[in-house]
Amino acid sequence: MAEPDRTVLFTRELLWHGAVGEPPRKPPVAVLLGPVGSGKTHALHRIDADLGWGVVHSRFDFGDGNPSPADVLTRLAYGFSRGWRHRAKPRFLRFALALIAARADLGTTDYTQDKATLRRLLEEFHRDRRPRWIDATVGLGVRVATATGAVPAPIADAFAAELPKLVRAVRPRLAQALRSLREVEWFQGDDAYDALIEINRLARGREADPERLTAWLLEAFLADVRENHRRMSGPERRSPCDCPDSRRRPHVHTWVALLDNVDHPGGLAFLRALTAARDRHHGTPDPLLVVATSGSWHGEWGDELGRVWRPPWQPGTGVGRTVPACGQASYEHWAGQPDTRSSAYYPVLLEPLSVGAVAELLGRDVPRAHAEFAHRATGGLPGAVQHVARVLRDKEIVPGARDSLGAGGPEPWQSWLSALGLSTVDVDELVAAAPFATAPWLVQPRAEGAVVQPRVGPILTELRASLWVRAGEGPGARDQVTLHPWLAGNLASALARRDGGAPGYRAQFAALRAVAGTDEVRLAYCRLALGEFPAVVDLFERDFPDLPHLEWLDRLTLVVHAPDDQPLGAGYDELREQLVKADREHQPDRTPVRNELARLIATSWLATNPFAVRGSAQNRDIELALVNLARASELADTAHLYAFADRAARGLWP
Repeated sequence: MAEPDRTVLFTRELLWHGAVGEPPRKPPVAVLLGPVGSGKTHALHRIDADLGWGVVHSRFDFGDGNPSPADVLTRLAYGFSRGWRHRAKPRFLRFALALIAARADLGTTDYTQDKATLRRLLEEFHRDRRPRWIDATVGLGVRVATATGAVPAPIADAFAAELPKLVRAVRPRLAQALRSLREVEWFQGDDAYDALIEINRLARGREADPERLTAWLLEAFLADVRENHRRMSGPERRSPCDCPDSRRRPHVHTWVALLDNVDHPGGLAFLRALTAARDRHHGTPDPLLVVATSGSWHGEWGDELGRVWRPPWQPGTGVGRTVPACGQASYEHWAGQPDTRSSAYYPVLLEPLSVGAVAELLGRDVPRAHAEFAHRATGGLPGAVQHVARVLRDKEIVPGARDSLGAGGPEPWQSWLSALGLSTVDVDELVAAAPFATAPWLVQPRAEGAVVQPRVGPILTELRASLWVRAGEGPGARDQVTLHPWLAGNLASALARRDGGAPGYRAQFAALRAVAGTDEVRLAYCRLALGEFPAVVDLFERDFPDLPHLEWLDRLTLVVHAPDDQPLGAGYDELREQLVKADREHQPDRTPVRNELARLIATSWLATNPFAVRGSAQNRDIELALVNLARASELADTAHLYAFADRAARGLWP
């Protein structure tokens, strides 16, 4: 989903660790960003399948619970330790030994006695092919963690099976593991047992320090990764590889850790600890590429001031760098700029599905009209496309129809809004706030002014952080910040057609108009949402002769994206004629410009409803109105009107 091939290509480029004889590259922590339903998990599945046996990789999903960094490292080490074709067997000696020490129940506070006990246990472990005490120690640790809530039961069951297998790899190489432990920076000393005792004390009892324990475990884990990578990653001659120039340049790949749902509990803590551990090795590029997914934005990547990476809802001005779409992302883009070299993270936005990808998701026999409508209604959001596909099954798509998602079944918002993944916002509360959540000037990152509705501020903040708000791009969207069309359409539809309850659609948009102040464009947006069509035509007729056409078009673009509560059973032709007729009655003494404006605004407004089926007749009506206005204009910049007419003819405006 979300054009997963782009994420695969992006990951392939980041895999390059260096050609033989060249300095290795430093890999980033790449974070694939997208709201609920954008295909993040599916993208990781595609990357996982593409890596296959050719690249050493492992995977962990933070959506299963609240694991500790030690739990994550254990699962990753276990995944890395699989057998890989044409390579030696990985060994995580330092890390496994550290785990044994952390789990061991030494049972005393006497340092000398603890050290002797640990030495005896490890020597017994070395001699015994089936050391039952290590299975019992590991199992006890997992059971305690589960009982205290530190590890959810599903994760605990997995670790109970994996830990003994991982630590048994140390048994035939105990002396080597102890020697290698002394080579780790934080573990250096005359006696490796001293380090193991320190790990045990950090893990248990009154001296427990989870943060320092994590740092020690990460040092051991990364040291094992570096050694295994040197030992296992000769030139990749036998692995499937699409790296540039790979046949003429023998090279090595990084290892890859695939981390899903890092915005869930435990994910960000793990990334912080990992990047801190990697930062302690400034002169040694780590051979570990992390590809993570997140459904929300966090301060590790940037902040409201735009330091390093600018949040996706920040327009492309000011400090910081714009987070790229996956199709435009590259290693050079991340590493080649002085303001991001200091950042370990590379946030990348998952792109919406194209019409062709939507058609593939709907099925081979689905007509093109279905795919185009589904693409427009959902904004290319894969999860929404799947939802719409169920509603559209065996339906005819009629141009100009407004009820294609409602008739004959549950309307989309009834089952979908509850799956938004917002942690602090109730669905009914969100629907009531729809006029404020969809108003373009309020979703702006620095929106100001009273909203008169309770909790609108927190709602807008969470919608931004959950990546439902994006900065606009292209003509007619300059400096605009808008809510995702699928979410905006669902909210407006839910408010307009909710069964009972107060306040309703008209009351809420009247409340929005009351706080719009004296801004004429905002007032026109509210008036159009309330169906006060002639007043909106008045404004644009007044400004047309004098306002620069590009500015006039920008204002029109904002206004005609106002929601509507017009009847679903009435089609485009009927509603347009009703609106134009109302304007004729309001202003009988009309000019040709007024006639064109009435048709343009009515058609554009009805066309922007994402759940209405936009057809070629609407495109032609908008195009013709703009061309006629250009011919009637006395200003010098009519080229903008013709340019927008061309875009309208292709269904790209408004």
